[in-house]
Amino acid sequence: MKKQPVRLTNEQFIQPASSFQIYFQNINTHHELHWHEFYELCFVVRGRGMNIVNGTEHELRKGSLFLLTPADFHEIYSYPNEPMELYNLVFDEELLDQELREFMFGQVAEYMVDLNETHHEIIESEFQLIRDEVQMKKSGHSILIKGAFERILLYLFRTYHERNDQPELQAMPSQSSTLQRALVYMHHHFREELRLEDAAKQAGLAPNYFSLVFHKMTGISFQIYLQGLRLQFAKSLLQASDIPITEICFASGFNTLTHFERAFKQKYGSSPRTFRSN
Repeated sequence: MKKQPVRLTNEQFIQPASSFQIYFQNINTHHELHWHEFYELCFVVRGRGMNIVNGTEHELRKGSLFLLTPADFHEIYSYPNEPMELYNLVFDEELLDQELREFMFGQVAEYMVDLNETHHEIIESEFQLIRDEVQMKKSGHSILIKGAFERILLYLFRTYHERNDQPELQAMPSQSSTLQRALVYMHHHFREELRLEDAAKQAGLAPNYFSLVFHKMTGISFQIYLQGLRLQFAKSLLQASDIPITEICFASGFNTLTHFERAFKQKYGSSPRTFRSN
């Protein structure tokens, strides 16, 4: 039977006055469906298992490196007699500077790659460096930690685009670049109360002008784009869980059940309840 997702909060996993926490985990049980307020960067050191992200299965093995955002939900488990050991670095947005955020999230991507033995050793050493510096707290430890963290992310970014035959993002005209910052923000905060003014602030533009630029660059309005993100998330939740439809409505960012059901039927051709039963 499907489980209802558990929400993991920053307060539970990231210490006060810190923007991250690193764990070394042994996974030998099924971690049921959940989502989190933070980002999660994971690297499998040994063992094999499965990571089900937004309803899609991804097999894990030694060398698997993946990144989850606050907009994702997942469940993870190891195969029988093959328990997984992995590094788990959880962090909030404060650890990502603007340039790195645009690099990683300038387009929608599911960052999951499998590394060969040589690259496995490189990335494992970076995680070990972070873990050691957190424990020892010697002079300059925060600089070393940030450097290792950014190298891991950039390695993940490059490997993902090479493996998927996708070109890396090139420098964009200033107007496109400012809109990109807003889109990144929307993709990670759509479940919250998100106003046009909030996105415009990320782009550094006046709300009215941002609305015009947004429509010109995407072909649709801010509200339609935002609603599309929420509906896609709700659709995945309906497929992957038995969480009540009313809770899915609010968890996806909608304010009323009536609006959610009407928007869902308009986009997918059936009500949420009918979609789930089919």
